[in-house]
Order: sequence, then C-alpha cells, then structure tokens
Amino acid sequence: MVNPIPNVVNAKTELDIYIGKFLNNRYLIRDLIGKGGMGRVYLAEDVAKGGIPVAVKILSLSLGSQQMTQRFAREIFIGAQLGRKSKNIVRMFSYGVTEENIPYYVMEYLQGKNLKRILKNQTFTLSKILDICHQICLGLQCAHQGILLKGENYPIVHRDIKPENIFIIEDAKKDDIVKILDFGIAKFLTERSGMTLTDSFIGSLPYCSPEHIEGRKLLDVRSDIYSLGILMFEMLTGKHPFHATSNSFGNWYQAHHFQAPPAFEEVNPQLVIPQSLQKLVMHCLAKEVSERPQNITEILENLEDVKLQLASISNSTNDILPASPTVQIVPLTSLSEKECLEKTWPKNRPVAPIGFPYLLHTLQGTIPTFWAMLPQQEITKFLDKIHGTEFIAKMNVYPMLLWSTLLYNSQNSQAKWLSCFLDLKDNRGQKIVRNLAETGFYHLLFFSLEDPHKCTHVMTLTLNATQRQQLIDWLGSNHNTNEFISAKQAKIILKAEYERLKSSIISKLVANQQNKDVGFPTRIMKLFYNFIQLIFRRGVYLEKRD
Repeated sequence: MVNPIPNVVNAKTELDIYIGKFLNNRYLIRDLIGKGGMGRVYLAEDVAKGGIPVAVKILSLSLGSQQMTQRFAREIFIGAQLGRKSKNIVRMFSYGVTEENIPYYVMEYLQGKNLKRILKNQTFTLSKILDICHQICLGLQCAHQGILLKGENYPIVHRDIKPENIFIIEDAKKDDIVKILDFGIAKFLTERSGMTLTDSFIGSLPYCSPEHIEGRKLLDVRSDIYSLGILMFEMLTGKHPFHATSNSFGNWYQAHHFQAPPAFEEVNPQLVIPQSLQKLVMHCLAKEVSERPQNITEILENLEDVKLQLASISNSTNDILPASPTVQIVPLTSLSEKECLEKTWPKNRPVAPIGFPYLLHTLQGTIPTFWAMLPQQEITKFLDKIHGTEFIAKMNVYPMLLWSTLLYNSQNSQAKWLSCFLDLKDNRGQKIVRNLAETGFYHLLFFSLEDPHKCTHVMTLTLNATQRQQLIDWLGSNHNTNEFISAKQAKIILKAEYERLKSSIISKLVANQQNKDVGFPTRIMKLFYNFIQLIFRRGVYLEKRD
C-alpha cells in the first residue's frame, strides 16, 4: 500500500534487493514502506524531476504467472485513468519492468495515514465523518462511471474498500483530502474470467459483500456500496457491524449472509446519530443487492440531506441563544450539556457511589466526560462551589496518569475528590487524554443514588493552557519505559503521590479563587476610574473650545 515513512518498522530488518537500486535509470529506491497481496511498495526519488519523492509498487510474482501479469497491467491502466479523473484516487505516473523482468509502476507518494491507523487512535466528529464519506463516494462515483477503452465505457468496481485502502492527507490549506488506494483487484463489469485467480479468493473477508464472498463473477457497483456501509458503521461506532468467531472464510461467509447488523443504540447507547444517517448505513448493509442504494449518486444525495439537517439544527439553536458575545464563554458547551442531561446511567455499571471517564459522542463532536454517582445531599452540597482539575503522572515509572476533579466547599472546608486512572498503553486511555487536550474542557455528570437512572446536574470544567500542553507532551513520550512495573503497581505509586499532594492542591485552589474574587472588583474599579477620567478630560477639552 502507499503508506508514509513511519510505517517502515519491520521492513528494515529484512534484506531487500531493491533498496539502493535504480529502476529505469530514473527512480532511486530508498525504503520499503508497505506490503500488499500483489506486491511491495517503496519510497523512491525521481531523479529526472529533482529527486521528488514517489511511491513505486513492484509485483511480488514474476512474469511467469500470466494471470498475475495481466491483472497487474490492468491495475496500471485503471489507476492511470482514474487518478487523472478524480483527486480522491491515488495518481499513477509511469510503469516498467525491473532487471529481473518483474513489472512495477510509479505513483504519487502520500504523506498521511490510512483510516485503519487513524481509527485506532482517535474518533471523528460527525461532520468529519460526513466529509470523509463524501470524498470516498466522489472517488467511487468516478470509478463506477467508468473509463474509456477502445471507444467503449467500462465501469470499474473497486472490490476491496476497507480502512487500509482509504488514505487521508492534508493539503496546503490544512484541509483533509481522502485518497482511495489499490484498484489492483478491480475488474471490468463485463469480464467473466481470465484475469482473476479462479482457485483463490481475492478480497478482504471482513469487508466483502455477500455476493463477492460467494465468488460471483459479475459484481456491480452495489458490492462496493455494501463495503462502504461497513466502513461508515465503523467510523460512527468504532466497531465492525458483524462478528466472526475467527477470521476463516466460513465464519465470514456466515456473518455476511446471516447476521443482521446491530442497531446503533445497541452498540453504544450514548451515540447521537441522525436517524436519516442510521437508515442510510443500514440500507447500504442490506444482504440483497436490490435493497441497497443502487448507485453512489443516491448515497451522495442522502449525505447532503444529513448535512443540511445538521446545519438547520445548528442554526435554529443559534437563533435561540442571545446575541451577546459575553454569553458564549466556552463554545458549544451549552448544547452538549443539554445532551448530557438526557443521558441515563449505564446498565452495566452498579448503582453505587462510583465514578468513571467516558468519551461522549454528541452532535458537536466527541467530548470527554466524567460520570459520578453520589447521594443527592452530597451533590447539592458541592454544586456551584469552587472546583479544579489536576493531573498526576510519573512517566519515568509507567505511562499512566491520575485524573482528579476536586469539588470544594470553602464554607465548611469540605472536599470531594473524583478521580480515575488513564493508562497510556491502552488505546482507550490515549483517546480520552487526547480529547481532553484537544477540547480543553470536560463535562462532569452527576447521578443521584436515590434516583439513579437519569443525569441530575452537569458541570463544565476547563483546562488551562499548561495542562493541555502537559497532556500532549505525555502522549508523545515513550510508553515503553520500565517494563518491570505493572499497571497495578503504577496505580499504587500514583495513589500515594495523590494523597501526599491533596492538601497543597486544596491550598492552591483556594488561593486562586481568592485572587479571582479580589481581582474582579479591582478590574471593575479600574475601568470605572478610567471612564471618569475620560469624561473629565472630554469636559476640559470642550471648555477650552468654548
């Protein structure tokens, strides 16, 4: 695949005959950056164009395999045509054969990440998901509309739409551009055989349509639409819509033919996804070809409707809010707080005085939250009191941090500590820390023990610039330090440090609050004084004029 340099992890441990060689006296091979079913991809320099980076794909089998050679030649032709027609399909520049008579082709070198890698480490806002889907659809629409060959138009089916084949890069304006990779197993709709390996299955089992996994010779555009539906489901929920007990052909055959995709609320009750978008995804995942959208244009129209729906919701909400700029101190939180108040206590959590972190998917994006269940009397005691956030870590010992929220009632010197551990070796911990750093705030959801099912109060706490930078630094630090310390031992160490720092955390919080209390009247008096001075000077100026 066409992957950026960071993917070269294991490749360097292998001996590779091409690294350091020239192809066609023009392309200097520098590094192996990816391996696929049909070949290997290298980072190379195009010396004829001043050493600009390009990607070179070399077939893994020699020309002795006539079928593979034909398929490879077709991949070159398709890629060259489609890359010229759509910016959402990787571009191809030239092709040739090596000294060993093995064919290769040259394509644009993409610096970015594939969707599989991105989804492992972060979640997308709904608007970002819609944008990615829109661009994938534009690329597929171009392929499905076909290419000209000897005066005839041949529609192209990709046949391998999956996260690894969706690449995201940034353009000069810092906008994300989506590129579809590897049309290497695409086939002309009118072909029946001769260019496929009839004795083996070509495709990615988790993303195959039912008709594809059956081995049907004539696949149409609706096979890609089914794979796109799986991709959309994954982006929205973080999970695959089907479950196979193993990665065997038989298990995936059963899953694609007989498993019904779960409803979105079953996967995650906290998800906020417009019904029209849910319906579109389920439509794409229909087992019967005739029940899916019949072409990509239909999907593009549906996505546009969802975008308009979200825009109208946003506009109507903005109409309700006061126009004064002083109201929106923390953007979007009033909207997401309303969504928080509608949340219910998870069924898989005990009704007890506990707390836990959670990434909440809202119409405004993914927001970090902390859910706490307390007696109603205790919730009331600490509402509208001073509060603060602290992060404690010892990265040189173990990549874990303790996230603590302090609620403090200065009238009776009572404190409530709400804390949890976030393990940076764990994807979930990394996602929460990254979201805290990116959003700069989090919601604290209160549930009462007496009425445990619905959220009773929401509090929004903000992080300062130093805290956000500290989280980013921790995320970027080496997470493989001290393998002799377990996560359990790291928690004991952090808990001891936490107990030691509690009194100083309270003192700092109280001191900061006092400075605020003193500082605000002082600023008001200063503004008032400056205003009086201005009026006085203006009065003197008018007297002199008279």
